[in-house]
Amino acid sequence: MFVTVGMESRPLQLLLLLTHLGTFCYSDATSLYLRITCDNTLTLFVDGIDQAPNLYNKREWDHEDVVEISPTFRVIAVRCENGNQDTEMGLLASLEDDNEEIILTSDTENWRCIEGRPENWMAVDFDDGGWEKAIPSRISGTHGMMISEDAVWITAAADPRKRFNCRYVRPIREPTLGKLLLLSYCYRGVSLYCTFPILLHNN
Repeated sequence: MFVTVGMESRPLQLLLLLTHLGTFCYSDATSLYLRITCDNTLTLFVDGIDQAPNLYNKREWDHEDVVEISPTFRVIAVRCENGNQDTEMGLLASLEDDNEEIILTSDTENWRCIEGRPENWMAVDFDDGGWEKAIPSRISGTHGMMISEDAVWITAAADPRKRFNCRYVRPIREPTLGKLLLLSYCYRGVSLYCTFPILLHNN
């Protein structure tokens, strides 16, 4: 993929491009597929957009929903509710690419959860720094679902019985030295426009 950018008088465009190069892509997939379920009721947002129209099994904890999402997504936000039941709760999910390669699973390292529901908790720019890492739920197994067996049922640290929210925020990779040098050369060059490749990472 090639991009042509006018550098001589556009520092803002240069800054935005640097920010873009700081992100990373999951393989060369054109789409990713999120397999997800909640015990008992699922609410899902991807980059702040409500996925309710794409959820056909949101009240069937032993049947996962499959949602196609963009490879450039930033945040997955999930709300699990248990109605009036006083039983174990949990979230189970895995993300795969076009080649069915598992990219991400629900785990206790990369997901943060909370029992409450702060305002705008599903937004991309929401600060979840005060949320604790997810803990394992007492639920186990995939129960015949096509969710990766590496995925772990997770819940909030308070081990709630009614409802909880979880977020996965995609990490940002800093631009490589080579890209920064290339951009610097383009910016300082005498030519009005500079054309160069943007390399997509495999992980």
